[in-house]
Amino acid sequence: MNAPDPAEWAEIAPHPGDRDLPAGRHELHRDRLLTAIARESRTHSSPRVLRRPALALAALVLVLVAAAGAGLAVSSGDEPPAALPSPQASRSAARLPPPGAVAKIRAYGTVRELTDSADLVVQGEVVSVADGRSVYRVAEVLYRDPVAPVSTEITVGTESAGWPGRPSVLYLALSDPQARVYAPLSGDFGIFDLAGETATSRSSAMSVTGLRTEDATGAGRAFVTTLADLRQLASERG
Repeated sequence: MNAPDPAEWAEIAPHPGDRDLPAGRHELHRDRLLTAIARESRTHSSPRVLRRPALALAALVLVLVAAAGAGLAVSSGDEPPAALPSPQASRSAARLPPPGAVAKIRAYGTVRELTDSADLVVQGEVVSVADGRSVYRVAEVLYRDPVAPVSTEITVGTESAGWPGRPSVLYLALSDPQARVYAPLSGDFGIFDLAGETATSRSSAMSVTGLRTEDATGAGRAFVTTLADLRQLASERG
């Protein structure tokens, strides 16, 4: 709203009259009154005048922000930026085991799967346990991968390989080739305790359910077979 021109107010402002003022003063009072009215009008209108540039600036900022967002959406519509890996990729990288380490526990279903996955299958017994490792005396090698070193005694990187003097069959992975250290496949899945010629899986929870094919009725129970069957499967791998 523009400030009114004092000249326009002259036509509608009340004249103070000659009755109450000394001669020559009525024009002065009317001029002061018109000036005060004009000043007050300018004062009330100035905030609206000042708000217009501020509103225009705010509108411009919103337009620029919207344009920038649209540009990012278009540029990322086909694939994520190369510099920002997806959360799934980050989680996968975090789950990778260190070099030489045994992979996370896998639920083996058959003795054949254990045999096909092992670097070394041996029959023998633990002779000592210390510092988180077991020394295992090998009585018989059922299967050995050409890259797997073996001697009369091997190191197994766990204290749960068995009790000293208790015969067993171990399905092992070479977890540290430099130190020649082995580890049972998937915890107790790779451990069978021997009683004469009978081989029984160490755990009922982590156990296979069959020799060559899985048996759903055997889930949750220790698997029982013979040492001869374990030898036969090992020989089939060659």
